[in-house]
Amino acid sequence: MPNKVLRRVRVSLSLKILGWFLANLTFILLVAWIFIRTQLGLGLNALLSGAPGDRLEALGQLVSDDLKARPRSEWPAALARVSGAYRLSVGLWRNDGKPIAGSATSPPKELLAWLIQKPSEVNEPVRAPRPPPGPGPGLGMGPEGNPPYPDRLGPDRPPRASDRPAPRPPRDPRDPPPQINDRPPLDRPPIAPPAPPAGPPHILVRAGNPPRYWIGIRLRVEDRTTRPDQGTTLVIVSDTLKGGGLLVDLTPWLLGGAAVLTLSVLLWLPLVTGITRALRQMTGAAEAIAEGRFDTHVESSRGDELGRLATSLNDMATRLREFFTGQKRFLGDIAHELCSPLARMEMALGILEQQTTDPTAHGYVADVREETRHMASLVSELLSFSKAGMGGRTVELQPLPLAELVGKVIARETRDAIEIHLDIPPTIVVLAEPELLSRAIGNVLRNAVRYATPAGANSISVTAVQRGEGPVFLTVRDSGPGVPEAALHRLFDPFFRPEAARTRETGGAGLGLAIVKSCVEACGGTVTARNVLPSGLELEFILQPATP
Repeated sequence: MPNKVLRRVRVSLSLKILGWFLANLTFILLVAWIFIRTQLGLGLNALLSGAPGDRLEALGQLVSDDLKARPRSEWPAALARVSGAYRLSVGLWRNDGKPIAGSATSPPKELLAWLIQKPSEVNEPVRAPRPPPGPGPGLGMGPEGNPPYPDRLGPDRPPRASDRPAPRPPRDPRDPPPQINDRPPLDRPPIAPPAPPAGPPHILVRAGNPPRYWIGIRLRVEDRTTRPDQGTTLVIVSDTLKGGGLLVDLTPWLLGGAAVLTLSVLLWLPLVTGITRALRQMTGAAEAIAEGRFDTHVESSRGDELGRLATSLNDMATRLREFFTGQKRFLGDIAHELCSPLARMEMALGILEQQTTDPTAHGYVADVREETRHMASLVSELLSFSKAGMGGRTVELQPLPLAELVGKVIARETRDAIEIHLDIPPTIVVLAEPELLSRAIGNVLRNAVRYATPAGANSISVTAVQRGEGPVFLTVRDSGPGVPEAALHRLFDPFFRPEAARTRETGGAGLGLAIVKSCVEACGGTVTARNVLPSGLELEFILQPATP
């Protein structure tokens, strides 16, 4: 069972930059929240500032006005309506910790500690203080406001007629009736209005198991069943921090967060798009250069490091093109210069064989002639490789019926021992140069015939398909041993041969597939190789379709 190769998941640079931006934003928000909690000491009550506090105060005022207008027997129904409107538990409690009405029961100790007021803070009637004694006549006072008898002010002093207040003069019938405010002051001082509740007007506590949120709101309603009258507090219980819309309204937060995120992305988008576009172009250029297309050019108008990298890629492609062109020209010149000496050597060997009478010498001459022919074949391949690589710019492409061309190549290159299965629709027409494409297909078929196992008529197959008006895919598949996976990417390199083919009987000079690649690229196409299961090698040509 073949080993499974685990490939790393590829993530685009744009997503990586966006992920780091979101992580950085989350970190900043977390640090800001920790700083606010630790340095400013803000807790849950900080959520009640602003709009939530205003909503709670408005709700308390509405409930207070409603309860004031109703008898005490209708308070439970009024609280039930409030509870149903907000889908919360609502209850009314006295400020001494006693429930009055509602469904909010068993408040936590934190809320009770805030709810229960000290005796001095309870809303009991507060009497006005008596005025201090001052000058003027009064009970037991002299005309100047001083005790007439300083030595006899004790409780045992007998009353005197002078201690009684002077009688009021009789009322004239013509005078208007006396008003209430004109009545003489009573001995009991007036009652002062109730004092407001102590502490903040509302509180938020999180407690219980499971945790719930308890809200306390001071009301301007008093429980008059107690003496003195006891102040009240509205208690609301919520399972979530949303609190029926009274506490945290997530809609502004979500809209604000979406707005901030959108603006941040819009600010970062030009930078990220520019970087990724430049990197994408340079990646494509590097891949093209690796495939041998040295005429690739990258836009290098940027003034940063990416611009310098693009300029370096362009310079590298130019140098490689010059080097590769010079190498092919050199190989072509050498091959051309070697053709004449080899031809003369073969002619001389023929004359020597005719003039030699020693039978032993005839064997030596035959061996030399075989080596000479092998050298001539190698030089011919070098010359073909050089011509295929140098003629890419001047080649003239023309429409070619693919089935007819492949049929001629099969008839020229195959033997009787191996049959080739041909499946090419006659309607497929490609744009290519006849000699170059024939040479490329012929080299591939020769390799397939050489390595194909005698597996019957279908040991080699040549098929072609075209999807719509797209490119033409020509496939040549054999049933041979294939090529090691590590050698597939170098299979079209000049002079490269797998280890198993480094003999004269099983392999050539390593220029056959290099010539194939040069010929196909000169026709504007590409060629790739891959192994097939259970055994065999498949070469795929991608050719240009001829426009109708």
